[in-house]
Amino acid sequence: MSQPSARKTRLCFVIDKLAMRSGGAERVLIETANALYDRGYAVEIVTHEVRGKPPFYPMTKGIIRSNIRPRNQHRPRLWRVLGRLRTMLHRNRTFLPGLAHLQWVSQHASFRHRLAKHIDSVRPDVVIAFLPPAVTALGYAKITHKPRLFASLHNVPEQDFDNPERWDPNPVDRKLRRNVLSRFDGIGTLLPEFVEWFDPALRDKILVMPNAAQQIDAASVETTKRESVVVSVGRLATVKQHEILINAWSLLYRDFPDWRCDIYGVGPLKDQLRAQIDALNLNKVVHLRGATKDIESVYLKASILAHPAEFEGFGLVITEALSHGVPAIGFENCSGFNYIVEHDVSGIHVPSQGDRSKNFAVALARLMNLPQEQRRLATAGRERVNDFAPDKITDVWEQAIHGTYGRENHDKQAN
Repeated sequence: MSQPSARKTRLCFVIDKLAMRSGGAERVLIETANALYDRGYAVEIVTHEVRGKPPFYPMTKGIIRSNIRPRNQHRPRLWRVLGRLRTMLHRNRTFLPGLAHLQWVSQHASFRHRLAKHIDSVRPDVVIAFLPPAVTALGYAKITHKPRLFASLHNVPEQDFDNPERWDPNPVDRKLRRNVLSRFDGIGTLLPEFVEWFDPALRDKILVMPNAAQQIDAASVETTKRESVVVSVGRLATVKQHEILINAWSLLYRDFPDWRCDIYGVGPLKDQLRAQIDALNLNKVVHLRGATKDIESVYLKASILAHPAEFEGFGLVITEALSHGVPAIGFENCSGFNYIVEHDVSGIHVPSQGDRSKNFAVALARLMNLPQEQRRLATAGRERVNDFAPDKITDVWEQAIHGTYGRENHDKQAN
């Protein structure tokens, strides 16, 4: 239920880049902004990016979008030349003491300064930073106005704060990223199990905030005609481990000639995965489908979701599939999968020890052979998705906005 003061509350969401980005966090941001706007909040989304293009996901009319980074053509010629030189410096990956700090300042200080100036000008009641780059910029911004500051995190904390391959690899950035959390009034994390990663001094600030899952009309799910298709949806990147699924299919396709595997997504491993498919002679049964704006039709035709990811913060793909009546298969030690999917209830947990491709093939074969099992798991999966209904998650967001939660909140969710 909306707070009585909702229409007087001004929210400012901050994210580094949003233009034409189709990632899960970007989708969550826009859907959350839309939902809160519909509840009567005044909402602005602030970015700091070169591209002057619209968001990938639809945004409710009335939400303000502000890009605080000047467009290059509006900057003096000297500044554009200096900008190109700075970009060359930012590509340096030899982080020497002293130089690493200068490089960080060159790369990130402008976001921090412009953000502080914007917030002091607009004077929102609550500022919500999405993802570590925005969290770091907001936490270190020298703001005269004092709004409530909330950090919204959307991955496994170890990946966001300890993995040198994520975000800026500069060790200065990684250190600042960790230290800045103490400057926030509240911190959102996706799963109860993630809370224990944070410093004990921060835990009273933490709110467990799963992502919302769209509810699909039961009639659409019950009347759809399923095809002999296994789908996998996710960025073509290392963490998603699509190569395991492709290898698994090489063990299956002779026994299941009427089935095919469709992989949706774009990313840096496209050519590598295409070469793997060619090498295994799977061109007729495994397809890289690229991106789609009609994922609903994909789910309504599919019989099984294969999700071989190494880890997830909170798998939007998983809840999407379950809501469309598609049972899911994924590794037992994938946190963002095993929190949503219960083994043999709404999907199958694949053993993570041993030959992972073979283990995945065994799990797929079991479900591909048993249509009645597909239907049983699909029914339970749709029930599970009710726990993440948009109205319930928007209620949690209102707790984040107003600070009406405490340690007992995530203790309760953990139990």
